[in-house]
Amino acid sequence: MTIVKLDKKLAINPLKVSQTLGGVLALQGLFRAIPLVHGSQGCAAFIKALMTQHYREPVSIQTTALQEMNIIFGGERSTIEAMETILNKHHPSLMAVLSTGLTETAGDDLIGNIKNYLKTNEPNCFIFPVALPDFEGSLESGFQLTVEAMIRGLVEQQKFTLPMKKKQNQINLLAGSFLTAGDVMEIKKIIQSFGFSVITAPDISTSLTGSLQKGFSPLSQGGATREQLQGLFESEMTIAVGTSLEKSAQMLEAAAGIPYRLFPSLTGLKANDEFFSFLQSLSGKKGDSFYQWERDNLLDCILDSHFYFSGKKIVIGLEPDHLFSIVNVCKELGGTIDGLVSSFSAKVLSNMEEDIFIGDLDDLETMADNADLWISNSHGEKGADRKNVAFLPIGFPIFHQIGSSLFTSVGYRGTTNLIIKMSNLLM
Repeated sequence: MTIVKLDKKLAINPLKVSQTLGGVLALQGLFRAIPLVHGSQGCAAFIKALMTQHYREPVSIQTTALQEMNIIFGGERSTIEAMETILNKHHPSLMAVLSTGLTETAGDDLIGNIKNYLKTNEPNCFIFPVALPDFEGSLESGFQLTVEAMIRGLVEQQKFTLPMKKKQNQINLLAGSFLTAGDVMEIKKIIQSFGFSVITAPDISTSLTGSLQKGFSPLSQGGATREQLQGLFESEMTIAVGTSLEKSAQMLEAAAGIPYRLFPSLTGLKANDEFFSFLQSLSGKKGDSFYQWERDNLLDCILDSHFYFSGKKIVIGLEPDHLFSIVNVCKELGGTIDGLVSSFSAKVLSNMEEDIFIGDLDDLETMADNADLWISNSHGEKGADRKNVAFLPIGFPIFHQIGSSLFTSVGYRGTTNLIIKMSNLLM
């Protein structure tokens, strides 16, 4: 395995997405939350437009709308004014102040400014800053850093009461950025079927699906409540889905003595057998027989589809956690991985056998000369068309079809759905 960072002077058809967008996505999974993007108005406008196209739901976001003079003389005053306006007008339960490439390059001490503000003010709102420069990482790392900053802030609030008494059969679920709202809901249902109650953070399954929409609100209208976030420290176990959230699980373990189990992926037969085996061992229950039926369906689907995958060449361009997940299921089906591109170098990529290039979708296009299937977000569709390769849209953003946020590719049922989609393109 080799991770190769291509030496290009510019990105052509970028795969990378702003870290700040990942932070905004994480806040959508928290109830009555609002992300405050500390940067120019265009930064927030682009994020809002892209997320609205993908999810087709209202997106909670505000901006400090910095101008040239704010950058020259420092953006602290603009940050505080924007925060106080939001607090007085919208009364959020949670607010994350997210930096951008603009303010990081200018040298604004966002974290220090917010800490100083909170020393002299006690708003009825959980506020935490997150440094998310655009020139590093991508959507996944922005999501990861925001969850870590949230837990760090919660630990600081709860430090005099930790460790807490544990609630029997309560589990924390840390859901990675690559999971759709449908995926998160499916994982919650599986865990609950073994008799556990689940606190999910962030929880986009109840916020970016329209399930709780009751008119317009500038705040997120679903997700984990502030009380549920405080309850994270009372759980008996943490399940992290996606390697990017392992550090968050470790922070909960260090602060509250909560053990954790990491599942890099819940797509594929092997990954789900391990997941269900773990839940059976943890609960002492066999689980619902319905899932045995779903597993039988998956086995039958694998048998039917392996004829279409045998010898077929697949190129994939996705965020690191998502890339790991999709590559594993393609290999289970007998497909040949002919090219892999990711947006940045992450820990999970070092666990893969294949060579991975850190680049853009133009790089993936150069690898697709002999490919049979191209898997990436919607920005890759034209490249696949030029190469006359079957195209499967997965990841973020997807803007030429509806229901992407509800599509499920985890669990036995979700894996079956994904295999059917891929097989039909290869037939």
